[in-house]
Amino acid sequence: MKLDLSIVVPAYNEIESLESLYEAITGYIDSTDLDLQFVFVDDGSVDETYSVLCSWDLGKAHSKVVKLSRNYGSHAAIRAGIYHADADAVMVYSSDMPEPIEDADRFYQGLKEGYELVYSVRTGYRGDLGSRLFSKLVNRCIDENYPAEGLIGVAFGSKIKKELNTDIESNSSVFFQIFQMGFSRLAIEVPYLEREQGESKWTLAKKVKLFVDSFVMFSYAPIRVITSIGILLAAVGIVCAIGIIIAKLFNIFEFAAGWPTMISIMLLGFGVTNVSLGIIAEYLVRTLDAARNKKTFIVDTVMEDHAPDGR
Repeated sequence: MKLDLSIVVPAYNEIESLESLYEAITGYIDSTDLDLQFVFVDDGSVDETYSVLCSWDLGKAHSKVVKLSRNYGSHAAIRAGIYHADADAVMVYSSDMPEPIEDADRFYQGLKEGYELVYSVRTGYRGDLGSRLFSKLVNRCIDENYPAEGLIGVAFGSKIKKELNTDIESNSSVFFQIFQMGFSRLAIEVPYLEREQGESKWTLAKKVKLFVDSFVMFSYAPIRVITSIGILLAAVGIVCAIGIIIAKLFNIFEFAAGWPTMISIMLLGFGVTNVSLGIIAEYLVRTLDAARNKKTFIVDTVMEDHAPDGR
């Protein structure tokens, strides 16, 4: 039977929230007429997440559980789920349920209307200062149409799925990659739900990594900033040099040699140089990963589809 929609759900140490997730999913399955497949991806959990996912009976829906060899991060887990999804239409859903699972019908309807990408605009959500600053930088440097509230719920058709499975990027945001493709898109408003159980795995270190990955992989802004700083410092140096020459020629004032001035200039110069080299190194590391064809994820086990009841 041809599936209507595959829903990819990455999970990492989510044992505390799985019961609520199961209740939400089974309730939605009973209420929809869509032929669904759920693709759960265990992203190297060290608790009982994988065994619990394998024990689930989703009734009339198909299910598949993909276990990764270790923790690769949520975006790599999403890519693994997309790769193993069997339907042409795919939706990504978070295991902490920030949006109602029932809205999958609305996402699928948007795809049926001809849009290749359908994504949520979260109402009632306001991120912290860091998140808002990140969003502004994304809109300015990567994609001006990217949702200011961030992207959680997203569904797409066969064209985007094919491109994602053909070009499985490492150290990259799957959501930014989707938006950069430029296919027709539809935004729908979805109420934001606070997490009720478990703790977010979205640590500060992961946020910083996403920030670096996003701007290195999808924007030339860091390189242009380096170039601009270099041009500015060179201009300041030339003006200072001209000023010193004029002062010397016309004896405007005497210069006293001072270590503080020398040290300040050296620290500024070396600091800018090291920052520049660090940003350039980020690009080189990713170029090396691409040249080595390093795998974005490694699958340990795939539990084959359950036979749905009554199908």
